[in-house]
Amino acid sequence: MIDAFKGAVIIVLLAIVFGVYPAYRQAEKVDDMTYQVSDAAITQFVDTVRGKGYVDVRDYNQFLRSLDTSNAVFDVTLERYKKVIEPTYTNPNNFGTFQQTFTVRYDGYFTKEILSTLYPSARLADDDVSRRYTMHVGDIFNVRIQSRGITLAGRLRSFLFRGQAVPIAIKKGGMVRSEAP
Repeated sequence: MIDAFKGAVIIVLLAIVFGVYPAYRQAEKVDDMTYQVSDAAITQFVDTVRGKGYVDVRDYNQFLRSLDTSNAVFDVTLERYKKVIEPTYTNPNNFGTFQQTFTVRYDGYFTKEILSTLYPSARLADDDVSRRYTMHVGDIFNVRIQSRGITLAGRLRSFLFRGQAVPIAIKKGGMVRSEAP
């Protein structure tokens, strides 16, 4: 009876060692490739936008095509924080009360506003200037992507190590370096 139990335990351990673990390692490699392709796509898009000073519909479409090559489905979030500098007055109705200081604040504009400029209801050519979402030097532009669903490696990780499966999430961004002509 004890020998049969030892044999069953050994068979289960061998199945895990020679079956599940190699599948897990292969799934991890696929996740790493997905992350690398996605990271390269988001880095290139953000650097292009920050350098040009505007989001162009052709650049955005190229970014989406690059994400498609990663074999994952992503939710994309675009963020722009417009830098606003306001002088400080003790009495806003009297310009003579200027306090020699300024307040800086950032107004946020998000995916819906940006995409409504890139994809207006009117049928326009891709190179039409009105389909550009323009920004100014000093504005902050961020892009966040998060994979939908859980990958095979995430499922195996949560099964083997009793952890929680986490989707792929990447955030890139920075200050706009130049303005559109």
